[in-house]
Amino acid sequence: MKTVEYKVTGMTCGGCAQSVKRVLSRNKAITDIEVEQMENRVVVTYDEAQTDDQTIIDTINRIGYKAELRA
Repeated sequence: MKTVEYKVTGMTCGGCAQSVKRVLSRNKAITDIEVEQMENRVVVTYDEAQTDDQTIIDTINRIGYKAELRA
């Protein structure tokens, strides 16, 4: 298992945060999702054998937000 923090911009409300969490929860490789809309932060724990950072970033970007690895 790997835990990664992403910077996600464009979330303006709690509904946005719930949308991100809902779409990520569809990926069965993801075991934990923490979304902090006020800090533009999403922390995801996932099985590296089944998914990767780029897939997670692409999933978030596809629903209208801008995701990137947090440095």
